Amino acid sequence: MKKQVKNLCLAAVVLAVLGGIYAIVSKQEPESTAVSIEPLASLTVTDLTYSNAQGQWHFVKEGDTWSNADDADCPLNSDAVQDLVNSLQELTAARRFDQPDQDADYGLDVPDYTVTLSDGNTEVTLTARTQDTVTYLKTSADDTVYASTTGVPESLANGLTDWIAYENIPYSTESALTQIVWNDTTIERVDTTTEQTESTQDASSSTDDEEQASQWRITDSTGTRTVTQDTTMDTFLDAVRNLYVIDCADYNIQTVEQKQAYGLDSPNTLQVTYTTSDGTASYQLAIGTSNGTDGYYAMLNENGIVLVLEGESVDHLRSISI
Repeated sequence: MKKQVKNLCLAAVVLAVLGGIYAIVSKQEPESTAVSIEPLASLTVTDLTYSNAQGQWHFVKEGDTWSNADDADCPLNSDAVQDLVNSLQELTAARRFDQPDQDADYGLDVPDYTVTLSDGNTEVTLTARTQDTVTYLKTSADDTVYASTTGVPESLANGLTDWIAYENIPYSTESALTQIVWNDTTIERVDTTTEQTESTQDASSSTDDEEQASQWRITDSTGTRTVTQDTTMDTFLDAVRNLYVIDCADYNIQTVEQKQAYGLDSPNTLQVTYTTSDGTASYQLAIGTSNGTDGYYAMLNENGIVLVLEGESVDHLRSISI
């Protein structure tokens, strides 16, 4: 009899341990059935506030356009903000806890993100915290906790400059380039067809390759000279065309004092003219100082928006001597 009681007690202990393990696993590894987060999905959102490790931002919508509530002059990428709102409203979870534990058990007492969505009448605040591979979500509309294995939209980690709408450097093929002004040096494509027609040289002395080779007129402090495109010129043209933007650093930068912070008060300057199907186009690029990590500050067409150019491409351009 004693042995039977002992076995029953042992079984009870094992069941209790297994029950505890199940509770932990069920909290950390939710079921795969998608659960809609209804309090978010039902709103027609016109007001968005969110905070993350970088700070807090507030955007408002009038008509179809989102703007920065704290600075109406901020050139916000309205479509990108709307994409974030859509993604938030389409969030689903793998599991919901209708009788959840304390917020601290899910890390929701110190959330990674806090988002407030409003339609002008109803306001819903969402808190989110990722632990291991599970993201826990909770809305202010009820006491329900949701568990998701897909997480929240990546753009919730954005700072303000990540939302800036900016022009990129226009693309041009090498054959479309007609003039490049790099600092004090002007490089112009020569119309070889015209020059060969005017030339008195014997046509038989030129090969087809020579006739097709691009000619460039270079003017700098040493004077003017015309050269046939060689490997150095190939490298230079590629370097001009391969500059690209990796980030946006600031906006509404107009005064000399403001530009000084980015080395744009005395920058390297690049002006590129090229042909298009509609005629001729051009752009101007001012390149300032390093951002201290992976790029250089720049401004396109004096539009007041400070871009960050990929650093190696700028170093490469600066290293070439024509």
